[in-house]
Amino acid sequence: MAQVIQNVTQSREIKFGDFMEDIITKYIKKMGYRNINKSIGTDENGDALSADQVFIKDNTVYLIEQKIRDDHDSTKKRGQYQNFRKKYILLKNKFPDKEINASMWFIDDSLVKNKNYYLSEARNENIDRIKLNVFYGSSIFKELFHNTLVWDELTEYLSVNKTDRTKETLLIPDFDTSPEMLEALKNLKRTKLKLYNKLISDNPTYIQLRKELFPTSYNIDIVKNCKGS
Repeated sequence: MAQVIQNVTQSREIKFGDFMEDIITKYIKKMGYRNINKSIGTDENGDALSADQVFIKDNTVYLIEQKIRDDHDSTKKRGQYQNFRKKYILLKNKFPDKEINASMWFIDDSLVKNKNYYLSEARNENIDRIKLNVFYGSSIFKELFHNTLVWDELTEYLSVNKTDRTKETLLIPDFDTSPEMLEALKNLKRTKLKLYNKLISDNPTYIQLRKELFPTSYNIDIVKNCKGS
């Protein structure tokens, strides 16, 4: 069941991250920058690359790789930086006559797990007309935008959101009938089929577990009968 609960909490985090991307795009426009297409092109392997934020002012193209928090392990942090690098190199090639200002920004400044690694990678990159930054929390508004009013507004919202998310984490939706758990079960079937098969197996332990958590079997039956879930 830990996997199902994880799916629910991850889904909420993803939605929050998507919201923050959208709201920052609107603030960027409000601050006088011109947003451009976030689908910035393809890398050397032909894979499409999309920026969290990409915008222009005067002779500079700005890129922001926006994350909720800096909590990746050693493998993921390297992959994350390489993905960031692909984007600013692509923009450099796409706009050869402009300066490129590329930033990694972690919204939550309470965790700076890989800061030294990211700063080291940025310092080691020495390409003409590319400036690289690593920001946490409000620092991006102070140092890049020179506008702290936006962060003040966001901080107020983030404070409320953090309280709400803490309550949501503690209040797990009803397993048997809630839409959230239905989606979590569908995701479990799609991505962790072995775990899903254990859950619906004839093993006495799982039979008892289903009786306790899914007394009417409402969500379980929907997922069982859903082809391609």
